[in-house]
Amino acid sequence: MTAPRRRLLGAALLAVLVAALALAAAVAVGAFSGPTPAQIAAEQIARLRAAEQRAVRSAESLVAVRLPHRSGSPAPDPTAALFRPPLPAPHQVVGYVPYWTMAGLTPADYTDVSTLAYYGPTLLASGRLATVGPGYTDLASGALAQLVARSHAAGDRVLLTAATTDPAVIAGLLADPAASAARLAGALLPLVAAHHFDGVSLDVEGRATAQRHGYTAFVAALSARLRRADPHLELVVDVYPQSAGNGSDFFDVAALAPHVDLLFVMAYDMEDPTVPSAGAPLASPTLGLSDVQTVLAYEKAVPASKLVLGIPFYGYDFTLAAGRSASHPSAAGPPIAVTYAAIAAVGRPARWDTGSYTPYTSFSAGGRAHETFYDNAVSIALKTALAEKAGLAGTGAWALGDEGGDATLLQALDGGSPPVRLPPVPAPSPAAVAAATAAAAAAAAATTAAAGTPSG
Repeated sequence: MTAPRRRLLGAALLAVLVAALALAAAVAVGAFSGPTPAQIAAEQIARLRAAEQRAVRSAESLVAVRLPHRSGSPAPDPTAALFRPPLPAPHQVVGYVPYWTMAGLTPADYTDVSTLAYYGPTLLASGRLATVGPGYTDLASGALAQLVARSHAAGDRVLLTAATTDPAVIAGLLADPAASAARLAGALLPLVAAHHFDGVSLDVEGRATAQRHGYTAFVAALSARLRRADPHLELVVDVYPQSAGNGSDFFDVAALAPHVDLLFVMAYDMEDPTVPSAGAPLASPTLGLSDVQTVLAYEKAVPASKLVLGIPFYGYDFTLAAGRSASHPSAAGPPIAVTYAAIAAVGRPARWDTGSYTPYTSFSAGGRAHETFYDNAVSIALKTALAEKAGLAGTGAWALGDEGGDATLLQALDGGSPPVRLPPVPAPSPAAVAAATAAAAAAAAATTAAAGTPSG
């Protein structure tokens, strides 16, 4: 959830440019005599811009807030009713709860979501879980037991998240996807049963194109083992915003979709680190990465009913470079992530960026100018409306607790009406857990034997 994922060129625009280059090559050898590559690219870009603006207007039509038409205008305040009327169909709301925010949850974090995903133990290269660190040790804490109990009392499901962003770990994990999946199932299922989780969330953030097929095989094998233990266990897999429009991305979302209940699209960290800009823009004047372009690409590759649009409860603070132009500011270095709660606590006046449909603040500190881009209830409501218009399964947030008790952000996520409630999942039977544990041990023994090393 925290690794940089900044891809500054939108997948749709990249496809246009690639096609234009191919066409230019054909023209150069006399194989094409129609419109020039520049003309075709311009027409395709115009169509993309029109599609983006249609999606924006459609989302705006559901939100009961008057948006500014000039960048730098005061950001609109959320109204008592963000939507007009409440969105017609209740949808799922998935909220990640990292171990460090558990203590800060409020009643709204339970009533305005469908599923809480505890984050969580760290994956090892073998497929096992690291048994050190608070993500694992907090499993046995009273705080987690309280989280699960409160969630179930509110009608919410709770998932156990296993995560890694380490390239070496991912390489080891995918060296033998089937064996790694067996070991991970053997590690997860006893925890799912012991702590009354309703399923599993997987946050493996790889980069290598060569691992694309291996990760799909790993998820397919893990899904099969979880379903074998309990066919009702829920499986959610996190993916990038650019994955659907990029055939060389780590995530092959079309191939992953049949093996999971939901794909949680991490539609954030899309900012340009060299220019003060929004991390989760609704739209992009340059057709770069945005929520709209993400949804337009995903709905062509994956059933909408399997998609959750992830939204950040944090923003990025940029220190502006000295000598910058007021109309073209540049950043002095990488931006710093700041939670919504921290931004709101300072209470600086918010301005509206009409290009990204998000708020920002401007201020000076330590003799340097700053701009902080983030999401508030209004910008989140626009994203929720976009998800509604596209027929997605729902919306989600990284991370519950970062909103600092501001219930308006949660109300913006749920569309103005209670979210979908899903029945709890019975714990896997002791026999199923024992079988998964035995399969994990067998996979470990087979790997050890193949390596020609003594077990231990």
